[in-house]
Amino acid sequence: MIDKDFWQEVLQTIRQQKWRSLMTAFGIFWGLLMLMFLIGAGVGFQEGIAGQLKQMPANSIFYASNPTSMAYQGMERSRSWNIEFADVDAIQAKFPGSVKQAIYIKYLPSADSTLNVSSVNATDELTVAGVSPFLAMMSPQRIVAGRYINEFDCDERRKVCVIGNQVAKTLFPNDPSPVGQSINIAGTSYDVVGVTMKTNDMVNLGPHESKSVFLPITTAQYVFNAVGKTDRLMLVLDDKFDSGEYYKPIEAVIRQRHQIHPDDDVALASSDLKSQLNQYDIMIGGVNALVWLVGLGTLLAGLIGISNIMMITVKERTQEIGVRRALGAEPWTIIKQIMCESLMLTLSAGIVGLIAGVWGLYAVNRMTAASMGGGGFFSNPHVPFIPAIAALVILVIGGLFAGFLPAKRAMAIKAIEALREE
Repeated sequence: MIDKDFWQEVLQTIRQQKWRSLMTAFGIFWGLLMLMFLIGAGVGFQEGIAGQLKQMPANSIFYASNPTSMAYQGMERSRSWNIEFADVDAIQAKFPGSVKQAIYIKYLPSADSTLNVSSVNATDELTVAGVSPFLAMMSPQRIVAGRYINEFDCDERRKVCVIGNQVAKTLFPNDPSPVGQSINIAGTSYDVVGVTMKTNDMVNLGPHESKSVFLPITTAQYVFNAVGKTDRLMLVLDDKFDSGEYYKPIEAVIRQRHQIHPDDDVALASSDLKSQLNQYDIMIGGVNALVWLVGLGTLLAGLIGISNIMMITVKERTQEIGVRRALGAEPWTIIKQIMCESLMLTLSAGIVGLIAGVWGLYAVNRMTAASMGGGGFFSNPHVPFIPAIAALVILVIGGLFAGFLPAKRAMAIKAIEALREE
């Protein structure tokens, strides 16, 4: 049974100290609000920075070829070379069944260069690259019109292309959908089959998805006389072959085939996704620990404020407590009332702070989604259910403890001394 008289008395006591109670509750409200915002910001950064990486196959390796920086086996320094399709065959021969999927990027005519791209409306110097269909699975992008390059385009060397959404605005300023139109690249006409948009500026696997033009990898190699050659190679390995263990042995196969010095990390750059994810997890773990440390510190300051206010309240009510004890009130009754007053202030302010934090993060989420186009380094800030409940539980425990200390002090006062208190 709920003791209505008891709770009405608790509420009446709080109302008698209206401004003091409001200012005390504001400390708790502000503390929990800041904790919610900090947790939401941590989640936003986690999903923004690492979200795209976690969507990729974790057992993946990345290789990039660049001019050599060291002479080796009679080959001069600053020698240009390319990763080749044949390298993947050599890797499969060395480690049978290791490569589940190979993804290629070939810059045209070479890395750090641009080509003249024109439409009937405009002309621009743009980055152009030949790509594999499966790049859409790895790269942070979203098709906003038409489709992406597919395997039939590559098998048949079709003269088709996918353009970035910013390229579409430049080349087709008056056309809301350039799909079906044609563009000219270095004297060759290509049909636009899709428009893509970059969704995360923190993840870069190749040409900027919104600012570049993409051709089928085989078409690009054939038209630009680079058959079998590529600048970037991404390998998705079979689960039996751990990328962290195999990316260096696979790298050694490529180095040996192209006579690259074992220590020339400029000529052949490599990394594996699992190692990057582990680094992000460590970083995110540190951020989360800092968030809770700062947030709980803010809450603790509010709880200390409530405890101090309850101390003052107990001091002011010394005679009242003395009268109650003289009339036979049980110690637990007095302790319970003081602790419940503290808990009610704490919990009500905390719930309001929690609701304000959730709605505030919802507003921030809508604003960032609109400004960043649904991606970027900060995405979908929100407070997960378990941390929110954990914060409330901590608040309840803290509120009870904040009330217990003043209640204990109240019971330490003898009834006769309390009655004499002025």
